[in-house]
Amino acid sequence: MSRHTSTPALEVALPLRLPALTYLPPHGQPPRLGMRVVVPFRNTVRVGLVVATFKAERPEALRHAIGYLDQEPFLDPERLSMLARAAEALFCPIGQVVADFLPFLAGPFEHRVRLVPGARPENLPPEARPLADWQPASRFSQELLDGLREGGVLEEQVEEPTPEKTVLVPVKKPDDRLSPNAKAALFTLWSLGEVASQAELARRAGVGRHAIKTLLAKGYARIETRPIEFDPPAPPPKALPAHDVEALPARVYGGRFWQRLAVLKGLAKHGPILVLFPEGALIERARPFFPEALFLSGDLPPEARRRLWRIRGKSVFGTYQALFFPQDFSRIVVVEDASDNHKLRSGTHAFLPALLEALQFPFTSLSATPSTEALARNGPALALKTRPPRAVVLKKDQRRGLLSGQTIAITRQALERGHQVLVLAARRGYAARLHCQACGYEPGCPNCALPLRYHRRAKGGELMCHQCGFKKDAPERCPKCDSEMLLARGPGLDWLAQALRRRFPAYPIGRLSADGEAGTEALEEGRPGILVATTRVLRRLPLPGLAVIAIPWVEGFAPESDFRAGERLFSLLWQLTDLHPRRNPLLVLEAYNPEHPAIEAFVAGDLESFPRKELEMRKALGYPPATRMVKLEFAHRHEAKALEAASRAGEVLADIARAGELLGPAPAPIPRVRGRAIYHLILRAASHQRLKTLIAALPDPRPARLIIDPDPVSFAGALEP
Repeated sequence: MSRHTSTPALEVALPLRLPALTYLPPHGQPPRLGMRVVVPFRNTVRVGLVVATFKAERPEALRHAIGYLDQEPFLDPERLSMLARAAEALFCPIGQVVADFLPFLAGPFEHRVRLVPGARPENLPPEARPLADWQPASRFSQELLDGLREGGVLEEQVEEPTPEKTVLVPVKKPDDRLSPNAKAALFTLWSLGEVASQAELARRAGVGRHAIKTLLAKGYARIETRPIEFDPPAPPPKALPAHDVEALPARVYGGRFWQRLAVLKGLAKHGPILVLFPEGALIERARPFFPEALFLSGDLPPEARRRLWRIRGKSVFGTYQALFFPQDFSRIVVVEDASDNHKLRSGTHAFLPALLEALQFPFTSLSATPSTEALARNGPALALKTRPPRAVVLKKDQRRGLLSGQTIAITRQALERGHQVLVLAARRGYAARLHCQACGYEPGCPNCALPLRYHRRAKGGELMCHQCGFKKDAPERCPKCDSEMLLARGPGLDWLAQALRRRFPAYPIGRLSADGEAGTEALEEGRPGILVATTRVLRRLPLPGLAVIAIPWVEGFAPESDFRAGERLFSLLWQLTDLHPRRNPLLVLEAYNPEHPAIEAFVAGDLESFPRKELEMRKALGYPPATRMVKLEFAHRHEAKALEAASRAGEVLADIARAGELLGPAPAPIPRVRGRAIYHLILRAASHQRLKTLIAALPDPRPARLIIDPDPVSFAGALEP
């Protein structure tokens, strides 16, 4: 569309899977780039972001925006450009980028309406006549307000209020004019400073509500309205010497976690830095060492994130939501850049390090081990001094029990010396499945092509699907042949915990997984004992007496369907050595394949050899980082329709794809998830522009659903419900 007229207009990105929509500026106001703006949208009003301005060719076809929420731009022009480039790099509308990376954009706002001065209410529908004066918009139907907007007779105001709270505060000191109960309540109020309500003060002071009302009536206390402070309490600061960094490195690896934080201190000497973490738990570990920084993650309420968004001149530590923070930084640092937690599971499906690469932003990767992608980037490296791991590798025998005799002996020795042991489980629950020895029956999920995991309960067991959440009671007899020979197979976390309780009844045995934790109190106090946990243990404070880490089934952490599995295992082993801030724990690794390259490189204490071999292999196979990859996921409740859509796309792409650019279609490693059959097509190319050309040629997938997954980190499981 040619845009040659002089009427200014806005392009507004709403946090929806939509391209930017066009509006005229709010009545009487100019276009303001980067501002949050309230606009009418369908039968409601929404908050969006002004991402561009232009000259409208047909302004009469556009509706006016309602009003701006900001005094200053929410995003600067550079970050607005980043948003547009990110949408292109992720093959999605800009609204989806806003929804994913700025989910705190919109908060509650006050919306008031009235008729424009001079309008005659008697000429309007009866329900519009109260609008002669300002009224809350919520009192009127959207249909009425839309009609008045179209007629040009509606005036509107929007404002984002300061979040407030009501508190009870003390005014005068207690004296003898108060009853004993009222005096006790006032003493309590002075000691607390403020309380949220009269009922809370009565509960804390152990008195009745009448005593609190007396304090208010006689002026000893009053109710005040105050702004809400959303900052979580800061932990006590810890001193950390800076590791001076002369040249800005492309990658920093090795050392202990605190040593890598010292490098961040050194980088911050060059100016404010943006540090992107894969999850909030790592941010909390770093927070005491950087009291001067801003901490921005999804763990904070949206109001707190919007407030921090306005602060300038500080280093920012955050998760992916800090990527577009509107400030110039001397360096961007990505912590543990190979972590799967940098991958968004829905929406844009962005993988943060790959997105930075696509945006051509130089950044430093800071990790326990160098990632394959980091080794492929040019630039100086900083390898921190790393202690060789202490490890014992044991050949696992399928005919033996859960834990080898040597693992049991090492565990017993550690406990008798007053130490603590971590046993790492590859799966949650009690067992991978139930199996009938008589007929071979195994209960499966009705929605997913997976066996149901067995969880033991106090009264009977429960079968659960860890993909879709389906649950049902575990049968006592085989539903197929009525045999009693229905046994658990594939030990999980709870099976390990049960076996260890039998072996070591005198010691506390705790458990920790995504399902929760139990029996960890004595361990946190430092008593000798055993914690059985999944990798969730990496997200919490270490056991104070940790001396041994046993992994009964190492291969459980390296699924064959994932080309990143070996790298993920190698990184996990090194992260475990850093689990205790001072001690270098002994790792006992039981593996069916002790010659696995990741295990051998780890035991040798070589941080670079394994990822470099991975890099060579990926280059030979045409996998990232040698190429950029996109996964196309076709799903439908009927397998034939999913296959038809994938095959149709494959036929179209085969006509234009070059050698090696197209793989598939093929069933996903888990071919049915949440009731949908899934087929994959894989695209890989040396440039983004080439991938864009291929994706632009895709035919309409309907009735199947198509999800585009740029830079996949896994091929198993559905991307979103």
